[in-house]
Amino acid sequence: MAADVSGIIKLDGPQPKRPPLPLTPESRKLYEGRPYPRDEVELVSAKGEIQNVFVYIYKGLPTEKTYTAPEKPALLDQQRSMFRPRIQGLFVGQDFAMRNSDPIIHNVRSLSQENRPFNIAQPAGTPDRLKQFSDKEGPIELRCDYHRWMRAFIFVMEHPFFAVTDSQGRFTIKNLPPGEYTLATWHESFGKNKQIIKVGGGGLKGVTFTYKPKQKLNFE
Repeated sequence: MAADVSGIIKLDGPQPKRPPLPLTPESRKLYEGRPYPRDEVELVSAKGEIQNVFVYIYKGLPTEKTYTAPEKPALLDQQRSMFRPRIQGLFVGQDFAMRNSDPIIHNVRSLSQENRPFNIAQPAGTPDRLKQFSDKEGPIELRCDYHRWMRAFIFVMEHPFFAVTDSQGRFTIKNLPPGEYTLATWHESFGKNKQIIKVGGGGLKGVTFTYKPKQKLNFE
């Protein structure tokens, strides 16, 4: 019986400082009456909970099993000169929609290596643009050349067992069959981590990862 795996990811260190972003004049106008945004590379709560960590099953799934890509496109939206969401997972072959919700021009440039890179300009008011990725890859960094603080990351996956931590560092991977797995995490600043988990029919709760500041771990 498939079950859920949930847990939390924390930082063992002081809460990082978040400097204000160097907004261009046209981007500053999008924040009239609102606080200006700050850097989002290291979003850590006062309790040390890390947001925007990608969590996924790295090893242990049957190699012969395949999964159908969702019909609904994954969406990257450009809102007030920020990519939303900052990190997400999508399927090989799934439509990836890029939207400009701002009244100013943006572009989306992919730094992919396994998949063909692209650079798409999106003037204000233009329709969504669609792309598909044919190969597993991640993370793929996405940039806007008009507004160089804009960053996003995507993982192109071959299975649905992944999640992204929320503002309290929490994640849930749903409907994972019982078994032993390598659970991996990735954060754009703190790096990679992994651990072995055993999932029974009742699921697994309380999985914990702890990062050190600027931790860099490589694994195969």
